Amino acid sequence: MGQRPMVCVAQDTCKGKSIEDPTLIKKLLELSDSKTEHLPGFLPFVPGMPVILTQNIAIELGLINGMNGIFRQLVYEEDSVSTDPLSETFPNNTKYTHRPLYALVEIVKSKIECHLEQLQSNLV
Repeated sequence: MGQRPMVCVAQDTCKGKSIEDPTLIKKLLELSDSKTEHLPGFLPFVPGMPVILTQNIAIELGLINGMNGIFRQLVYEEDSVSTDPLSETFPNNTKYTHRPLYALVEIVKSKIECHLEQLQSNLV
């Protein structure tokens, strides 16, 4: 509790180019999932929420498709974050990131044996 909500915003493209027009971006984000091949425009993250890996990352380490984990932290460039409200679904203090770098996920059953000095064990 007390943490500001963090939401990843979809990065839509047209013919391989990023869509930059704020009005068009807003319209695309308002589309229902049934019109976007069931891909959400917003993906909220809450520390402690359960997640599932959707692809094999490192088979030899047990980081495989279907593995359960716990989301811990989203890492992003500060200049990719805005607090301008993009959706009435989320509270006013929500942070929206447009270019997340990666997520730190705790995988309890992984075979990772090394411990990086700034990460707790089992974080990948």
